[in-house]
Amino acid sequence: MISTFKAKLNIKEQLTADVLRLSFQVPKQFSFKAGQFVSLQLKQGEVQHPRSYSILNPPSEPEKLDLCVKIVETGFASNVFKQMKNGDELAVKGPLGHFMLDEQTDNEHWFIGAGTGITPLHSLIKEHLPNFPSKKFCLLIGYKNVQDLLFHEEFLKMKARYENFSYIPIISRGTWDGKIGHVQDYLGEDLQNKTFYICGLKDLVLETAGLLLNRGVEPKNIKFERYN
Repeated sequence: MISTFKAKLNIKEQLTADVLRLSFQVPKQFSFKAGQFVSLQLKQGEVQHPRSYSILNPPSEPEKLDLCVKIVETGFASNVFKQMKNGDELAVKGPLGHFMLDEQTDNEHWFIGAGTGITPLHSLIKEHLPNFPSKKFCLLIGYKNVQDLLFHEEFLKMKARYENFSYIPIISRGTWDGKIGHVQDYLGEDLQNKTFYICGLKDLVLETAGLLLNRGVEPKNIKFERYN
């Protein structure tokens, strides 16, 4: 059920040079589905604007709302977040959205994203991977540089723990000992019997969804959350 409530900042953590994790304490009655988002009412002086952000943590972590936000110079929301300190409160509306796991399908679950598009995918995988030990989960996530990797060690530990989980980070610039290029380069040849969950900026989502459709994937097996 959609509600409006106050969220208090507990933790503000710098994940990379331009990405923050914000962890808020929220009322215990707040509940959501993995993959959903919230709308924050952000205020700077007398100016207020709503901004939407996907939820990072899984629903199985109660009274908690984690966000993963990219800091953009001169951005309205970025300036608000940079100035926030522990104990500050925001007005929040949610949960919102329908970017959720299809729990009824027999298909494999493939998660595709770039940058902070990892946010709802992180929630979806953490929430559902332990519940489907016989079903393949695969994460294809792209970044520009190695130093931009988000939750890399966490996903490596999940890969070691769950035999049905594949984690494929891809870097588009520079060199490293992993995959190089873009997420679309690593979709593989066999796209049948898979459901795809895509999250990221508009161009990534539209290009990947179009590629999948052109290669015969049914529209019902392509779900996406598009960031502006």
